Amino acid sequence: MKNSRIAMLSTSVFMILAMFAGCGEHSGEKEYSKAMDAWKSGNLVRARTLFEKSIRKTSGNEKKSAALNQLGLILWQLNETDAAAEAFSKSCNLTENLTGANLNMGIALFHAGRLDDAEVALNNVLGETPGNETALAMLGMIEMRKQNWSGAASELTKSYRADPRSPAALNALALAELHKNQSSDAAIRRLQQVASAYPSYAPAAYNLALIYDQWLGNKSAAREWYTQYLQRAGAEGSRVADAKEAVERLGGPVKATASPAPLQSTDATRLMTEGAKLLSEKRYKDAAALFQKAVEAEPKNKFAHYNLGHALFNLKQYRDAGQAYVEALKLDPRYADARYMLAYSLVQVKQWKDAEREAKELLKVDTERGSQMLKYISEARKR
Repeated sequence: MKNSRIAMLSTSVFMILAMFAGCGEHSGEKEYSKAMDAWKSGNLVRARTLFEKSIRKTSGNEKKSAALNQLGLILWQLNETDAAAEAFSKSCNLTENLTGANLNMGIALFHAGRLDDAEVALNNVLGETPGNETALAMLGMIEMRKQNWSGAASELTKSYRADPRSPAALNALALAELHKNQSSDAAIRRLQQVASAYPSYAPAAYNLALIYDQWLGNKSAAREWYTQYLQRAGAEGSRVADAKEAVERLGGPVKATASPAPLQSTDATRLMTEGAKLLSEKRYKDAAALFQKAVEAEPKNKFAHYNLGHALFNLKQYRDAGQAYVEALKLDPRYADARYMLAYSLVQVKQWKDAEREAKELLKVDTERGSQMLKYISEARKR
């Protein structure tokens, strides 16, 4: 049983800074502009050189801090994690107003193996923004590295509460709880929820495969989930080579004629995967059509109803979106995301009393977001 191979994926979110606008080009600004152009075109080596030149020529702390933060991102992309951490650290030392640099520094230090330093940087972020879900998630990842499963579960639970829609936080939380409680059943249920609700998030499928493979010895289910991972991740997935090797070890690719397993290769899962891709491309009408088919294929899948609502909401079809959220709530009355979006949809059509009722229901399962929604409704009514 090789528990250490369970993939622990972080929510590595980086701040991408816009170019400063102003009259004229002072010392260092011309290089900064050229560096940004090089970075956007994918020429990382040239971008690095130009950012370093810009930093040497720039005198203002705020602008130098921004350039150092951007240099850190370039170094990160070049896999120079120690150098990236140093750039982020210098950026933080020059200004107190760039929370993103502290966050980036914490992430870089984590990947460089400097866990104690990473913890300090991430706690600095939380000192400025206590509900920063990425910082909370990274603190959870640090505890996982230390094999402090209780601490990891605690931090990741906070991250999940700050942003219940983060598949990466849910994925990591499932793994922390797996080690903490030694209960594969609970981890499988949570990961299946992630895989179903976020079909384009491939790591959940990979971790399901590992649990079935290395914890339970269920070769058939493991092979199915490895195959699912390969389908979802595409050629660029970080675990593609490992998954392909595992599929061959377990008997080769799953044949298309094989009977689909529940929640693994159903039409609903395929349709939701395709729909999620369309959502990311902002093709909301096409996505809505696929999610509608997913609902028909699996009527009791609350995530299919929710995703249908999400697509319709973006099409500004607020009443239809609201009905989709209602259907999701019929299946799970404590589904906070659906309750939140139902209230939000009702606000769009100015059904104030109904929106307030749903916000008060949301309070029962998510106090923070329920309060936020009630405040939003109150302010919206005054406009």
